[in-house]
Amino acid sequence: MTEQEKTLLIETEQRSKSNTHRINDLEADMKEMQKEQKAIYQIASSVEVIANRVGTIEGKVNDTNEQVSKLSEKVNETANQPYQQVAKNVNSIKVAIISAVCTLIATGVISAVLHFGG
Repeated sequence: MTEQEKTLLIETEQRSKSNTHRINDLEADMKEMQKEQKAIYQIASSVEVIANRVGTIEGKVNDTNEQVSKLSEKVNETANQPYQQVAKNVNSIKVAIISAVCTLIATGVISAVLHFGG
């Protein structure tokens, strides 16, 4: 074996050792990246689940708001019913009094006409 061949063999062996070391480092880095990628995927999946649940919660909140509004309207109607009934009764009493007074006046006028007119 010549001196040049020995030198070439030594350089090739050194390059091989260096390449082996680099490959081992790259494999370790790849394993770490795979772990990180799995963690990122799990986070993304969790965020998706949370987003779905938030959407569901928003829908339920909207439904609850609608029900509260309807219930509030019913409460207002129920609270106003006695006042409306009292107002109707007062109007009925006013009409009855006015009718009675008008009837009394009409009767008095007719009675006066019959008594003095005849």
